[in-house]
Amino acid sequence: MIIMHIDANSAYLAWTAAALLQEGYPVDLRTVPAVIAGDPNNRHGIILARSIPCKKAGVATGESLYEAKKKCPNMIIMPPNYNLYISCSEAMYKILSEYSPLVQRYSIDECFLDYTDSEASFGDPVKIAYEIKDRIKNELGFTVNIGVSTNKLLAKMASELKKPDRVHTIWPSEIEKKMWPLPVRDLFMVGGATERKLRKININTIGDLAKADPAHMRALLKSHGQLIWDYANGRDNAPVVPNSEIEPKGMGNSTTISYDVVDRDEALKVLLALVERVSMRIRKS
Repeated sequence: MIIMHIDANSAYLAWTAAALLQEGYPVDLRTVPAVIAGDPNNRHGIILARSIPCKKAGVATGESLYEAKKKCPNMIIMPPNYNLYISCSEAMYKILSEYSPLVQRYSIDECFLDYTDSEASFGDPVKIAYEIKDRIKNELGFTVNIGVSTNKLLAKMASELKKPDRVHTIWPSEIEKKMWPLPVRDLFMVGGATERKLRKININTIGDLAKADPAHMRALLKSHGQLIWDYANGRDNAPVVPNSEIEPKGMGNSTTISYDVVDRDEALKVLLALVERVSMRIRKS
């Protein structure tokens, strides 16, 4: 098996920057302190994406715009544009589909590509990964990281190595050198709560986890312990499941009111509108 994981770098910010440059905007948002965030006057002030200068200043995705501005007062703030994001995602998917019919849209800004049967037609996978990366950069105006390996887990871990605009491999023979020294938190499916439990028993790196007793991991974390132990050892049998649309993992709806709703009847009307919208999406699906 030869699997690629393609991940757009700082997608929302990069896509906004590329679109603005096409329109004659004088500054590339990726090179200056800039964020994608909602309107703070309407209580939507959450950081969705940030440039490298903002990242270096300590701005984090998910934090409030109010807190971010304390760290980086002069940053440029741009609103989200989901129609633009969908069109950029579609354009990336179209290029990937030229190299394999087996492309799985994992999220709006990342895809898996099964290159196994394509190698006979296109050649060396690493060379083609560079070709895909450069085509996306030159034709679409934004950069991606591409990870190449023998399964989805290792390909995804490879794409998370040094960014941006890079191609990385983690072949099975490279796991010990490239993956095991990483902090255990960097392993796919290891969240904050799991990390804290692992660190309590002195498992600090992915290598520590890989060398641990799998029975101990199951006792500590049940089936999730077995899963992450397998991942730490580079084991993953999940196939690339082709899909042309981004499949939602759930359906919901929300809104943020620009003022405090204190009247029950008004609150119920807002809830009814949200429920109707979700119901329509469920029926359509």
